[in-house]
Amino acid sequence: MNKIKYYILLLFIVALPALQTGCTKVLDKPDLDAISEGKVWSDINLATAFLNRLYTDAMPSWARNSSSPEAINASNASSESDESGGADDMMYGQMTINSVDIWHYETLRSINLLLKRVPAAPFTQADKNNLIGQALFLRAWLYWQMVSLYGGVPLILEPQELNGDLNVPRSKTSECIARITKDLDDAAPLLPNIWSDEEVGRITKGAAMALKGRVLLHYASEQFSPAQNADRWLQALQANKAALDTLVKSGKALMPDFGGLWFVEGNANTEAVMITRFNNPGRTHSRDAAVRPLDEASNYTGGDQPTLDLVNAFPMKNGLPITAPGSGYNAQAYWLNRDPRFAATIAWNGVLWQLSGKSGRIQWNFAGSISSGSTATGFYCRKAVNETYKRAETEISGTDWIEIRLAEVMMNYAEAANETGNTAAAYEVLKAIRKRAGIDAGGNELYGLTSGLDKSGMRTAILLERRLEFAFEGKRGKDLRRRRLYGQLNGTKRKGLRITLTGFGGDKNAFYTAYAAGSVNLNTQYNQYFNEQVIDVDLLNVINFRDNYYFAAIPRTHLEKNPKLQQTNGWDGGTFDPLQ
Repeated sequence: MNKIKYYILLLFIVALPALQTGCTKVLDKPDLDAISEGKVWSDINLATAFLNRLYTDAMPSWARNSSSPEAINASNASSESDESGGADDMMYGQMTINSVDIWHYETLRSINLLLKRVPAAPFTQADKNNLIGQALFLRAWLYWQMVSLYGGVPLILEPQELNGDLNVPRSKTSECIARITKDLDDAAPLLPNIWSDEEVGRITKGAAMALKGRVLLHYASEQFSPAQNADRWLQALQANKAALDTLVKSGKALMPDFGGLWFVEGNANTEAVMITRFNNPGRTHSRDAAVRPLDEASNYTGGDQPTLDLVNAFPMKNGLPITAPGSGYNAQAYWLNRDPRFAATIAWNGVLWQLSGKSGRIQWNFAGSISSGSTATGFYCRKAVNETYKRAETEISGTDWIEIRLAEVMMNYAEAANETGNTAAAYEVLKAIRKRAGIDAGGNELYGLTSGLDKSGMRTAILLERRLEFAFEGKRGKDLRRRRLYGQLNGTKRKGLRITLTGFGGDKNAFYTAYAAGSVNLNTQYNQYFNEQVIDVDLLNVINFRDNYYFAAIPRTHLEKNPKLQQTNGWDGGTFDPLQ
């Protein structure tokens, strides 16, 4: 939908949360601060505006701690994994029953209201299908956000009334998954394969199918299936293959430029499958400010700082791990000849990073440099950072959030294929992902992958590829959760670098002058000017993820309001089994 039109309608509909009939009259003129429910469901523009508000309330954003209201709808925080530092009660084993509070029932009531009213509305069948299809997707999306954290939750499929029974018990997790996938199955045929450029951001048939594939992949993984049910992996394979085929037939493809794909909007972005649109002026976010160094940000900094562990995880341009014999890795110039996604993701000490459009600007992360004070790891995140934004523009960014891109659907398919015995199919996907990244094919055309991997080896390769491809996209923590891998981090601390200028007696102005004059070559002389010390990013605690954290507790406030809710197993004597 045209972004300007979107916001006008959004502001117009903001007076509708209660949707009560009975406008007051002032001098026989209609009260413009209220619109009757009857009018909403008899006017396609008002009904569409109502749906637009649901998009705003339901769709995810850049990070959980973002200032935008929709950001709470999914935890994208990199600090909930090993890709970034940051204090986190989950990582440190300090969670309480009130730590996770994602409870979407207010928005779900509005979605259920739309689904109840639209079938009888005087709209064309095409308009009804579009409204219902999008609403079904949003309902599935919100239920999945809760189920992925808590397991089964109350399934409420009708708009509740005050005179009804508001105390609904938790449904089994299996029942919730069945409803989520049914909503997505019902939504898909009602939705178009593609929207016009003005409407990009609305849910397509392929997006509904892709979300179903993601849901079933998670449901087949160890979080929900510790004993590994083979039928679940088969269902995940079928769903992701169907989604991939549908998306490719509708014109979806990997974008040629990994680093630049975030800045291509509309249908020209062939990789974006599910997005949340932003625009300046209009609806903006502060993520660019949050991840930039302080001297090039406005009112924010400190987000998404890459750990040394993530930095070392990127292979070389030949695809080999940095520890492999013959990889060509140079520890004194670790940025040279790396997987090109390294430079698109990581800002290291001495890299050309032309923030604010400053030609020739070099990023210095050493202690005492103008921008070093805001990085605890020695690195900054470059992914999806718009270099053209001036400092004052960084907290009003218009870069769209891409929740699902084709690369994920491909990787979801590869993982399910591997788990069902088709490791060869997984190889083909990883090769395609690495080819787009810019990794060399090599003489065996394997792009650095080890030949002859078995299921276990390929599983490890897939999880690594996901870590690299989707760094800072909110996927790493979810992968650790769904495959029950957090325990592998226990007892460790995330690492970073403390970088000290030693050349020129530590005189940074003398160093800057020499560098500007071209007498310093960091590619060959880095260790003559800098000392790097590995440091702990987790200063006070070691990682201590507890097994009961794989399914969160229902917060006390919800238990007090609804006495029929059971607490989750492992929390305060809880009796609800999220594996059922």
